[in-house]
Amino acid sequence: MQNAVSGVNWRRVWVIAGIALLCVLALLVARRIPKTISVFVIAAFVASAVHPIARRLQQQRIPRVWAIVLVFVILILVVAVLIIVILPLAIAQTQLLLANLPVYVQLIQTWLADARLDVMRHFPMINLPPQFFDVQHLGADRVGALAAATLASVGALALNVATGVFIAISALILSFFILVNHRQLAQSFASLFPTRRRETALRLALQVVQVFGSYIAGQVIVSAIVGLLIGGGAALLGFKFALLLGVISAVAYAIPILGMLAAHALALVMAAPFGWIMVLKVEIWMFVIARIGDNVLVPKIMGRSVGVSPIAVMFAVFAGGELFGLPGLILGIPAAALIKLVWGYFIGPWLHAQIEIADVSSGTASAEP
Repeated sequence: MQNAVSGVNWRRVWVIAGIALLCVLALLVARRIPKTISVFVIAAFVASAVHPIARRLQQQRIPRVWAIVLVFVILILVVAVLIIVILPLAIAQTQLLLANLPVYVQLIQTWLADARLDVMRHFPMINLPPQFFDVQHLGADRVGALAAATLASVGALALNVATGVFIAISALILSFFILVNHRQLAQSFASLFPTRRRETALRLALQVVQVFGSYIAGQVIVSAIVGLLIGGGAALLGFKFALLLGVISAVAYAIPILGMLAAHALALVMAAPFGWIMVLKVEIWMFVIARIGDNVLVPKIMGRSVGVSPIAVMFAVFAGGELFGLPGLILGIPAAALIKLVWGYFIGPWLHAQIEIADVSSGTASAEP
């Protein structure tokens, strides 16, 4: 019996080694065709995000194909508005901000020096070192050179934007075909597994798509609403860079824990030249909208789509950011949820089976004498 168990274990070792070798070869091939891989990855993301929305529309007795078409029409209109209206205005505000960056640094330095004097005037026992409030160590020349270099790279940025638009359009077309032919793709995926494992693999694939798609779709919707509310409110407050702040806030809200902290810091820098009152208005408005997003929008739109504990969320965010940078920060939470699903479907049952086999073997060995 022990020989049979050893044979099964060796067979699994060879299977795992073969799978690892295939993954390594796939990574090597992917490094040779990065743009093609980007198209397919973005298409998979879009298809995963559209899938739960299409399912909800199907529940309203809309045929699946028409539900997918409706979602894609709305998505294309939103992307068109972003490219034609919002993106040029955001670039213009960014150029204006960068062109005046040395002046803003000087204004912030004056503002911080006045704040230091006020604190020391009201609290003489507190000795605040001037170096703590000195932003001039950055150097006006360095800031000016940074602004000039950024402005000079507008042409390269435009080329990158055009390439990104082409990749996005290709990914949208591919994602549409993925959603329309999802049954054939699911059957092809299941055929990669042994017959007795195909049903489990299909269930796992459906749950992965549901979890990942619900998270991506919900996060995009919530981030867009938060960015729209922050940008619109800042515009009503008379903030000059309201649109740029809305775009920054929408992107930052998609990054758990750290995103909005960075957005608050950038808003402080952008609003500082306009005085204390504007800083307080903008910061308070951002804080209120972020709390509304956390306590109202996220439970209503996303619900418990991920199902990961808060400690696991923090670990996934920090570990993902340290390993993969910005993509790791954004996708750390759904990646943790996927690992949890894979563990529950494959690794956990395999470990339980190994423990039972070991118990049976030890029981047989003790019964033989």
